[in-house]
Amino acid sequence: MEVANTDEKLRRATSEVFDNWIEGIAAYYAAGGIPQPTARETASSVIALLEGAFMLGRAARSTEPVLAASRAAAAIVRAAAGE
Repeated sequence: MEVANTDEKLRRATSEVFDNWIEGIAAYYAAGGIPQPTARETASSVIALLEGAFMLGRAARSTEPVLAASRAAAAIVRAAAGE
């Protein structure tokens, strides 16, 4: 990601990938009954949470940040679904 800040072509490509992930996940959440604006916000939050956890996990050489993030992501989705 650091390189994407200095290379506009790479930044655009990275942005498109994240946008596609968010749109796909938001569509899945919306199909499950989460209202569209909430589905997109939830998808974006989950992606941000997991991407940060991947970086922390790599730095620590541990799966714990990813496992913790997965539990938090599940809670975010449950809350968005009104469970």
